[in-house]
Amino acid sequence: MNNLDRLARFERWLDHDPGRHLAEIEARAVAALLPARYFPVAVQFGARSADLLGAVSSGRKCRLTAPGIVGAGVVNTDFRSLPFGQRSIDLALLPHTLDFVDDPHALLRELTQAMVPDGHLLISGFQPFSIWGARKWLRIPSDEVPWSGRFFTTGRIQDWLSLMGYRVRGGRMLMYRPPLSRQRLFDRLRFMERAGDRWWPMLGAVYVIHARLETLRMIPVAPALTRSRLRPRLAQPAVRRVHLPAHSRKQ
Repeated sequence: MNNLDRLARFERWLDHDPGRHLAEIEARAVAALLPARYFPVAVQFGARSADLLGAVSSGRKCRLTAPGIVGAGVVNTDFRSLPFGQRSIDLALLPHTLDFVDDPHALLRELTQAMVPDGHLLISGFQPFSIWGARKWLRIPSDEVPWSGRFFTTGRIQDWLSLMGYRVRGGRMLMYRPPLSRQRLFDRLRFMERAGDRWWPMLGAVYVIHARLETLRMIPVAPALTRSRLRPRLAQPAVRRVHLPAHSRKQ
């Protein structure tokens, strides 16, 4: 099973519990982290069932999904060649997209090429050191979604962002409850969310990171600053690194 199949299966997993629980909780967290501003162009990459763009004030909204996923107002893509030109995206949302695509680092490079100066990026993903990620560090083989994806640590994601010229502006850890499909039992364990935030904040199953592309660190890709929506190109990573804070700051 290739990564596009996994991404499509994850899209369908979000239609049922516990995926539906996760999508609801994550949407609230993303809305809380988003800066209160207008984004001319906002794009959500994947997670058709999780409408993270609902709380975004934007002139144009676009949702990209994996091939084979049908939905109103969505565009199918394999995420290896984005249908955007240089400096055309003001806000990009990647809900677990990096967990399932073939080359997450290449996707970030191409997305950076399409971001406007000071563009905003929100990434969510599963992190391995959690109740949900136990199958990963115990090396238990699994083709089940979401464990069939690759779970990256927050440190690795922040390192990628730093190399490409982003500065982390904030973030949250979510989902300290086990992946239960029964709504009643899931609700009874709600106390674990408050306890996790207080006592073991870095052991949440899901991270949400808000970053912003720094204008001074962007690599020139065209002589003009006007937007182009014609031909996307791969951006090269910046050579300098940002010393990230130990804990992400709130917006």
